[in-house]
Amino acid sequence: MEYQTPRVNGIVTPKSRWPSLLKTPNTAHAPPSFMNIAFDERWIGLHGIGRFAREMGARCPFSALKMTGKPLDLFDPLRLQQRLKEQKPDHFFSPGFNAPFGTPCSFSLTIHDLIHLSIKEEGSALKKAYYAHHLRPAALRAACVFTGSSFSKARIAEWSGLKEDQIVITGYGVDEAFSEKGPSYPHRRPYLLYVGNQKPHKNVDGLIRAFLDAGLKEDFDLLLSGACSPSTQSMLQAFDLEQEVIALGAIAEEMLPGVYRGASALIMPSLYEGFGLPVIEAMASGTPVISSNRTALPEVGGEAALYFDPLDHQEAVEALKAVYDSALMDRMRALGIDRARDFDWNLTAQRITSAIALSG
Repeated sequence: MEYQTPRVNGIVTPKSRWPSLLKTPNTAHAPPSFMNIAFDERWIGLHGIGRFAREMGARCPFSALKMTGKPLDLFDPLRLQQRLKEQKPDHFFSPGFNAPFGTPCSFSLTIHDLIHLSIKEEGSALKKAYYAHHLRPAALRAACVFTGSSFSKARIAEWSGLKEDQIVITGYGVDEAFSEKGPSYPHRRPYLLYVGNQKPHKNVDGLIRAFLDAGLKEDFDLLLSGACSPSTQSMLQAFDLEQEVIALGAIAEEMLPGVYRGASALIMPSLYEGFGLPVIEAMASGTPVISSNRTALPEVGGEAALYFDPLDHQEAVEALKAVYDSALMDRMRALGIDRARDFDWNLTAQRITSAIALSG
């Protein structure tokens, strides 16, 4: 599907592709009060799926599955099947991409993206076998499959053979802690921010090259969440950037809003995202967003971000130079704050419970 890509100051700014359901959620249906929905709380953690799981567990009328072990262990589908037979819920909901063997009860699962099939470095023979021989058949047995974006929905439909009406777009939300009001992270000088891991598809090395060639190190630092990968550390040493590019390590949840607020811009250089939660968290925090134009990112950022082709080095360099255009940054900041209001975890929870009520 092709989308219009108007430009602001030479930088691609795709029109919003976010589904209209953002502002018109279906709240007419909810599970009956007597319906027992088991929830796989094992996914809760300090990562994207973990955040989604925590927010849904707090907002939806679920009961705990009460299982131990990792949801992606080799024998977990059999253990999950047995647990559901013992617990006898009316429906089982997984916030991640695991499912029971067979159909011990009505169930739904969440496939946030197909990165393991789309990015070579993220795939393996074992992962491909899991998707082909367990996840795809499970998706076809499920009452419905949830995902976060229309990009992921189209990709999942193509891969699985599911009809589009069997795949429900939930969207993600923004916690109220992410606001332009509040203290900012104290740093020695202005900084650009990257939030995410440093796997190859995140393109952090490409970001650092663009940061260097844009000449930004004279006026800005580049702060990275997490620890530097070996390749990133080698690059910083080779380019003499160890003072300007700083890895913050794991950022505590309570500190993250302030880190966003203090940034001159969030940079999202990813080659693949099923959604891109940092985009809307930064926007809600009053931070302009400069983002890759790949996969779901333009859909999420809409007209409130500046976009570049992450595989076009010169385009990335020019995009990063936009931080010097204060009028443009002020405009993107205002658009971002407005855009972030469209993303609400309560609406996400309503979409999930409505779909379960209708199909479970």
